[in-house]
Amino acid sequence: MMMTKLLHLEQHPGVNPNSFKSTITSVSDDRIELQSTGYYPQGGGQPADKGVMVGTDFECKVVDVRKRDSVLHYITDMSGTPNVGDQVECTIDTLWRNQLSAMHTAQHLFSALANEEWGAQTVGNQIGFDRTRIDLQFENRDAFEADYMSDMVNLAIEDNMSVKMDFRPSQELIKDPLVRINMDRMPPNIDVWRTISIGDLDVCPCAGTHVLQTGDIPPVEITRVKSKGAGRLRIEYILN
Repeated sequence: MMMTKLLHLEQHPGVNPNSFKSTITSVSDDRIELQSTGYYPQGGGQPADKGVMVGTDFECKVVDVRKRDSVLHYITDMSGTPNVGDQVECTIDTLWRNQLSAMHTAQHLFSALANEEWGAQTVGNQIGFDRTRIDLQFENRDAFEADYMSDMVNLAIEDNMSVKMDFRPSQELIKDPLVRINMDRMPPNIDVWRTISIGDLDVCPCAGTHVLQTGDIPPVEITRVKSKGAGRLRIEYILN
């Protein structure tokens, strides 16, 4: 099985994605595989991209993208017949991608600032178009203040810090004090990580899509704080 080249990994910022061309390597009733793809496959808490795929003799919608051994593009509303070897032009839903990119960078801000202020560790997240949730593990969750949390994130947005992407070796990340996740829990077979850095605040291995600077994120509002067990809180937020 041919591995699909993931174009988004080398593209930053992730907003306003360009259309891209590729070649079909496999076709079934509800999915198409490509030689390379600019569609983001679901992962890391971020939903997959959506869009439209057009070939010489067909057109369809891309409604989901999943990474297995290759990348599977799930399709609907097929008009015509795609074939292996066809050249295609693909467009990505810009509104969807831009909102998820802003949500994802905001999640990095929440995680970094909660760690800096309360020593909280991010133990789960689900990025959404309308709202996003983060699960935080605290030593003392009673110290958490939602209004203060949202104020810190909004100040970081106003600071308009740069958001940069690069590729860094594991051993370098292990020694970087701005890396707030436990690198010992990351897959040991990966030597070099795609990394997202936000100003002098945070460094995080991440394959997701992000904005170019924090000022590109609308103001955040925490809409719900829910207990998820001993020392753990689920924070839900929206972008205004």
